[in-house]
Amino acid sequence: MRNKLLILMAFLLIVGVGGYLLIRLFVPLLAPAAPILALFLVVRMLSSKEVSRTIRALGKGYLGEMTVGKHLEQLPTGWRVFHDLDLGGENVDHLVIGPAGIFNVEVKNYSGKVIATPRGLYNKGQRQDEVVKQAWRQSHRLREIFGVEVKPILVFVGDQLEGDRVGKLPVKRPDELLSYFKGLPKVWEYAEFIAVVRKAEQLVK
Repeated sequence: MRNKLLILMAFLLIVGVGGYLLIRLFVPLLAPAAPILALFLVVRMLSSKEVSRTIRALGKGYLGEMTVGKHLEQLPTGWRVFHDLDLGGENVDHLVIGPAGIFNVEVKNYSGKVIATPRGLYNKGQRQDEVVKQAWRQSHRLREIFGVEVKPILVFVGDQLEGDRVGKLPVKRPDELLSYFKGLPKVWEYAEFIAVVRKAEQLVK
């Protein structure tokens, strides 16, 4: 998510600087006003409904990931947390590795009530099947990379969450994560943990 925000900011910067240079190059008479005109061009782009919607969505998503990341960083010694891993066209918000195994944490920052039921996930009355598929898809992709089971978890930022599971997929609030992870049984030894952590470290390089 952070990378997407950076790309968007870089694009807007390029538009502004490019507009400034083009004005100075092709319309010399307007050169003194080039900075103002370039700024006006960027503002016009930002006022576009599509651009502003994209910025709001990315900003909201990034804030959600930051909120969850702060909670995960409170896990005790013996746990490792990796943020914003690129799987090639798709990113893992948080990867958590500890005594209980390895988990991909998918974060959503939705407005309105979210309802998790054994048969489906709903937000404002609409099914959110793609969100569930995304979590499992990333889990399967990470299993191919690490060679061990990777368990997905959905986390919704906000206090309008009802239910805690969609099928076998856990659904949590940020403030539930610490107790959830601490309550899980140990599944492997230290040597196996270190081997997986080293693979994860290679992903972030």
